[in-house]
Amino acid sequence: MRERDQRGVTIPELLISFGVLLLVLGLSTVLFKQAFTHVTLTEENMTNEQLTRVAMARVNSSLSQASVDANTTDAVGGTPIPAVLQAVPSATSTPAIVFFRVKTLQPAAIPTGSTLAPNPAYDVHIISYDSVHKKLNEYTMDYETVYAVGGPSPAPVTLADNVTNFGVMQVNGNTREYQLTITVNNILNVNEAETPFTLVDDVDVMN
Repeated sequence: MRERDQRGVTIPELLISFGVLLLVLGLSTVLFKQAFTHVTLTEENMTNEQLTRVAMARVNSSLSQASVDANTTDAVGGTPIPAVLQAVPSATSTPAIVFFRVKTLQPAAIPTGSTLAPNPAYDVHIISYDSVHKKLNEYTMDYETVYAVGGPSPAPVTLADNVTNFGVMQVNGNTREYQLTITVNNILNVNEAETPFTLVDDVDVMN
């Protein structure tokens, strides 16, 4: 009976096999890393832009509702208080803006004065930049019972995170038009950080 050849793999053959395997794994690793880096950069760039646009939309939504405070209790002497309470520079930007917004537009919830004319109440809104925590916050408080008497500040609503810059300034000294600048930098990968995204927009208010 003829014996079968049971010779195993030789050392040179084994080394060549391992070499080919390592070459394939090395190329696969490089291609995977390049693809991952590309996806991370694309996602981070899109995220920065999307977050900045969402933040700007939220600021616009609130600030565009600013209006003079004509409440008979707040407006001493019958002269309405301007929509923006604190002066905003026109040459440089400031990291906050303070303005009035009516509490509610529900007709049944708006009180009337002695002449039975609507006499709505107003809240003070403060949109400000927290540079320490990189947040853009909005504070809402009653004018008469909190803001005018220096009462404690309520907890804010966060409009955006990962904000690296926020500024407000008047446009050509116009107290009805303000330019907003927001920069967001959401870093997903420290080693592959993408450029922050900055958005500039103008908002008109009633004054």
